Amino acid sequence: MVSFIAVCTMAVSQTVSAQGFKATGVFGGNISQIDGDTLYGFHKAGLTGGVRLSYNNDQPYDIVLEMLYSERGAATNILSPDKTRGITLSYLEFPVLVSLRDWYIEGDDYYKVRAEAGLAYSVLFRTNAPNYDEAAFKSYDVNWIIGAGLNLTPRVGVSLRYTSSFLKIYDKLNPNLPFKSYFLTLRGEFTF
Repeated sequence: MVSFIAVCTMAVSQTVSAQGFKATGVFGGNISQIDGDTLYGFHKAGLTGGVRLSYNNDQPYDIVLEMLYSERGAATNILSPDKTRGITLSYLEFPVLVSLRDWYIEGDDYYKVRAEAGLAYSVLFRTNAPNYDEAAFKSYDVNWIIGAGLNLTPRVGVSLRYTSSFLKIYDKLNPNLPFKSYFLTLRGEFTF
């Protein structure tokens, strides 16, 4: 997985650097929760990583496209007798964001902070949910995202974001249960 992200990041950065785009490799972690699974709290940890593309411009905003690998789900309930109620879902995620930048560092020619919001379309490609019918998980998800980032140098930064589903991700439960996914992401970023 990590080697796949590295190869994609290098290929994309070589292609777009000559066209005025800025490519950034991202890697970090998610902590997630699913509403309606009777487990509470952000207890499911997972990895995330991929590529972020934005267009270089002189304005304090960008339109950003990302291609990410994202693990999410719900943790095992330690109070459950069988202790097998955990859910792990692996997605390819495609966010489109508007990023507002501020605190311009003139000497190094970069913005120090950003706030961003947008939407993501995610494709489910792997499911591990022993107590559920895995075929009943939807093959896609649509999410909204808000977040903030801090650039420590022109090339290195960190970001924190919150992502939540618009849709139910599982079809075989009581229709009154929301069964929607949401998660927090903390990640490091390196701009090529």
